[in-house]
Amino acid sequence: MSARQVIVLVVAAVAAIGALFLIRGIGAHPQSQSAQAAPAIVGEQVLVAARNVQEGAAITPSDLAVALFPQASVAPQFVRLSSQPSAQADFVGAVTRRAFVQGEPITTDAVVKPDGHGFLAAQLTPGYRAVALDIQQKTAVGGFIQPNDHVDVIVTTRSEGHSDTGPQQQTHSAIVLQDIRVLAMGDKTQGQTTGDHPETSDAAVAVLEVTPDDARTLEMARAMGDVSLALRGVQAETVSLRTGPHNHGGIEQEAGTVRVHAFGVVVGGGR
Repeated sequence: MSARQVIVLVVAAVAAIGALFLIRGIGAHPQSQSAQAAPAIVGEQVLVAARNVQEGAAITPSDLAVALFPQASVAPQFVRLSSQPSAQADFVGAVTRRAFVQGEPITTDAVVKPDGHGFLAAQLTPGYRAVALDIQQKTAVGGFIQPNDHVDVIVTTRSEGHSDTGPQQQTHSAIVLQDIRVLAMGDKTQGQTTGDHPETSDAAVAVLEVTPDDARTLEMARAMGDVSLALRGVQAETVSLRTGPHNHGGIEQEAGTVRVHAFGVVVGGGR
């Protein structure tokens, strides 16, 4: 082999080795940049829903999980494992006051522990009372009212009147309570969440969540006449309607008496 051939082979070998190192450097450089651009997340581990949980459900161990949240995203209501390491066990058996979706943080104001009290008592909003109301399908939207729906309460009274043709029965109807939450229908405390069509209920009792004053109003309405429920939609009412929570309607209490504002008057009607 001539000296010229040896030189050519040496140059080729050096070029191949240089190209190999160059390719390795190009491949490793983006990875290094990527590692520098994505530093480890600094945050806190918080308690979250491991799956969708319905409102009014008793939390089970499989409903809870732990997730890492950035420090800036951790709200005061979140359950932090740094301050409550046994949170996954502590919240088992608590009752949800609203629905949670999978991955959503559990908040202290949205769950309540029964602490020996009844299940329904744990669902009550602080300051409110549960009142049972006898109903029939014809007075409860045909049975389509579900737990956690909101309703208006209507009272219908009948009295004897007179006209040119003689005695006539008059019927008065008034909305006495508005935007009242339904806690239970019969023995059901959770509404329908699945299915291809709405279910009906043949419950004979509706349990309503009311303030103490509203509870008195409801009892007066029941003593005055027939009480029925009107189902409210989930969308916000228009500004022309009264949308405040638990607004009093057509019953007013004055000096121990009850006055009904006529919502509509029918002359000559019967039961």
